[in-house]
Amino acid sequence: MDEKLFLELESNLKEAARFVKGKSRPNTVYVVLKPAEIKAIREQTNLSQAEFARKYQLSLDTIKGWEQGKRSPDKAATNYLRIIKADPSYVEQMLAA
Repeated sequence: MDEKLFLELESNLKEAARFVKGKSRPNTVYVVLKPAEIKAIREQTNLSQAEFARKYQLSLDTIKGWEQGKRSPDKAATNYLRIIKADPSYVEQMLAA
């Protein structure tokens, strides 16, 4: 996984934990993924929508909605997609653990 992306995602997760505990307020900008970017992430894995949904434990309807622009991933889902983009095999290992 790209070190810079990993550090950014780790920082985001720590910030989210502090926010949930009421210890801080969000101070980062939410990255919005466009439908084409979401589709590109899936296509990078060489998986159909159904295969991608199964492999990464997502709803097929959710994947379809994101790619068609009918729905947008929330912050957590956006970060999850960014991790998949950076290192899909890492995500597969973590889900299998």
